[in-house]
Amino acid sequence: MANERYHFLDGLRGVAMLLGLVLHGVLSFAGMGAWLAVDVKSAPEILLPLIDWIHGFRMSLFFLVSGFLTAMMWRKRGMGGLVKQRLLRIGVPLILGVIIVFPSIAGLWVWGEQVKKERVELSTQMGEDLPAAVLRGDVEEVRALLEDGKDPNSRNGNGTPLLHLAAIAGDREMAELLMEQGADLEGRAMDGGTALISACFFGREDVAGVLLEAGADVSAKDAKGSTAMQAAKADFEFVKAIAEHFQIEVTDEHELARERLVGVLEEAGAEGDGETDTSWYWAGVFWPVFHHLWFLYDLLWLLLVFVPVALIAKRIGIRLPDFLISVPGCLLWLIPLTWWLQSLMPGQFGPGTSAGIFPWPIKLAYYGIFFFFGALSFGRGFWEKRVGEKWWAWLVVSLPFWWWGRMWVKSEPTLGSLGAACFCWLTIVGMMGLFRRFMSDGRPKVRYLSDSSYWLYLAHLPVMVAVQILISSWEIPLVFKIVIVIGGVTAVLLLVYEYAVRYTWIGALLNGRKVRPVAPPPIPEVLE
Repeated sequence: MANERYHFLDGLRGVAMLLGLVLHGVLSFAGMGAWLAVDVKSAPEILLPLIDWIHGFRMSLFFLVSGFLTAMMWRKRGMGGLVKQRLLRIGVPLILGVIIVFPSIAGLWVWGEQVKKERVELSTQMGEDLPAAVLRGDVEEVRALLEDGKDPNSRNGNGTPLLHLAAIAGDREMAELLMEQGADLEGRAMDGGTALISACFFGREDVAGVLLEAGADVSAKDAKGSTAMQAAKADFEFVKAIAEHFQIEVTDEHELARERLVGVLEEAGAEGDGETDTSWYWAGVFWPVFHHLWFLYDLLWLLLVFVPVALIAKRIGIRLPDFLISVPGCLLWLIPLTWWLQSLMPGQFGPGTSAGIFPWPIKLAYYGIFFFFGALSFGRGFWEKRVGEKWWAWLVVSLPFWWWGRMWVKSEPTLGSLGAACFCWLTIVGMMGLFRRFMSDGRPKVRYLSDSSYWLYLAHLPVMVAVQILISSWEIPLVFKIVIVIGGVTAVLLLVYEYAVRYTWIGALLNGRKVRPVAPPPIPEVLE
């Protein structure tokens, strides 16, 4: 069993990596202002459902397969061999990747923001940009644009709602106008925060007062679980660092305003006693040190937990009953556990994302479910040989949970989290069955693509973002742009893989040593 190769699992792991290229490739066309590029041909109504479908199961499946293969490697090489192999295959690429990727993405962020700014300035000159008018504080122009049919709940290029822009700018009159025109008081920014949280964080006392008078929820939390009270208590040096990064003005007066807001929030019913400032910790969680390589960092944390747990379990002979590993028995406890952790990451379909130097315990525990369940499944025979036999039925049944979960995640977070958990596990079962049915024979082309997927994922992001920024203003059909970004970048990186990676020390580090096939010598002609 330990020496058996599961080709379909290699294929699944490879597809999980390649879907990451698709996911990142379409982000610039999905109207997501927080991404480094925002394309003029954005079509969020088409691409956001696709993004949620991919994100809803992709990395969960990857961690499950990784856990399975980790247990297999332990049985095959022993714990020492496992640790050595994982440090080489995961730790070294992570370190080298961060050294290359972090400064590359930082430079691309500057370029991308400049391109966005130029586009906003152009649209402003044409009198068509509502967010720019809000930022300028031009109340009369904003009023005219709203009366002309512009949406008071629209967002700027970074995905920030207009009311948040007014709150960050400290523009009380603008905030009042937007609320009069129907702006959502509890509308969420990309970080899951409300306008009140933003106002309290930056010390915009007047706007915070207006929002509270209008009935803003003082207990609302952002994606990190922070409230307006915690935002007002965040370390001011951290506030200044964030403000400088986003070119937002804060002064000593704003620090005093934040202190006064703590009392205002308490009078409004906010709970603040005993709360400690965790702003720097959350900065370490979410500041994108690792960018798309965060999963390697999380795998190292899970390996750190796996080693003692596996050794202790082996010593005392702990083993879950088979019915808790096989389907449907495993779903009776896996779905509720996943649902609970998903509910602690509100406002999004699927798990949250963090790429900082500090681990996010909730996210790590979420992926830990899949990793350790994969490890527990190794050697049982069910997930290797029988799960998902009716793969098509599992995938079809998963779709309503995907669609409804996406709809509920904002309005009914508890139901949205349940939908996300059900979709994730149903899709995983279906994908396992699908790949075992069609990719168990170790086809050379599939194996090649699986091998190359690790390199493709590690290397793709800076190249892909550069292409996205470069073509973001091109007035050509959307489908052509997507082909250029995903197809073009993948083709170039595959060429690099073939001629500069696969048969070199880099390829040996990523996938084990490969020997370039040598063509057989020509058969000499027989002389008559």
